[in-house]
Amino acid sequence: MIEIFFKDIKSKKIQRLEKVKSGAWINIENATTDDLLFVKNITKLNYSDLEDVLDVHELPRIERKNDAVILFVRDAQFFDEDVSTTPLTIIITRKYIITISISKSDLIRFLIDNGFDFSTTQRSKFLIYVLLNISKNFTKAVKNINNNIEYQKDKLEKITNADILKLIENEEILSDYVFALDPMKIVFEAIETGKYIPIYSYDEDLIEDMIISIRQSVGICSTNLKSIKSLRQSYQIIFTNNLNRTIKLLTSITVFLTIPTMIASFFGMNVLIPLENEPLGFIYILIVSFVISIAFFVFFINKKF
Repeated sequence: MIEIFFKDIKSKKIQRLEKVKSGAWINIENATTDDLLFVKNITKLNYSDLEDVLDVHELPRIERKNDAVILFVRDAQFFDEDVSTTPLTIIITRKYIITISISKSDLIRFLIDNGFDFSTTQRSKFLIYVLLNISKNFTKAVKNINNNIEYQKDKLEKITNADILKLIENEEILSDYVFALDPMKIVFEAIETGKYIPIYSYDEDLIEDMIISIRQSVGICSTNLKSIKSLRQSYQIIFTNNLNRTIKLLTSITVFLTIPTMIASFFGMNVLIPLENEPLGFIYILIVSFVISIAFFVFFINKKF
């Protein structure tokens, strides 16, 4: 789906256009090969330069092709349980700024629905604004996972299978975040140099904040991954201890039940046995069985079994 937008400095809202014009923002969602051919025609880029746009696993990077700058970045996903990050491609030319995603982008939808206070002709400002929101999304996502891990630490003694599955899921998401954030930090640092797009003095602080935010997110992800590893080890120890307690309990019960069973088996033999003519013999046998069982019980208590 191709959408064309335009906004000048005087306008308060984004205008939708039917045709492409200089200074427009072109947004493509659920991109296809036909959409890439459209981009190729209006930017004069080679198709080979655009093929990586459709790669769901594309790593963040920045490159210059002729007069165009192509940015491959990844954004945190909050609503898709199967995907933790999604690729977003940004192409900046002398005439247009183009955003391409292979699925619906929550970030781009947010920009379209809420608007922004600068013109689409201010391509550097537009790019910085998009990247700033991406860094905020990662910060928010990492904090949410951090809160989940802290919650699981507090309920360590009441761990359930669902908690373990959630922990594994968080570990996979954090690994994906680190996989995306490390190269994105390099991309942001490359943008800061001003070699790819012009950077103005009032934007330098924003870029520096983005780089700091990315570094902090990577640090928090690494710390949380260590915490998850520690939690998994703690869970293993707790499960082992609980299993040992259960085995001890079952062993004790087995011993208590075995003693009366053995005595009853001896006196149930079809041979001459003691107390067979004793009227209170049954009572004596019960008392002996009970005393021996209590003796074993006291023995287990003393041995802390």
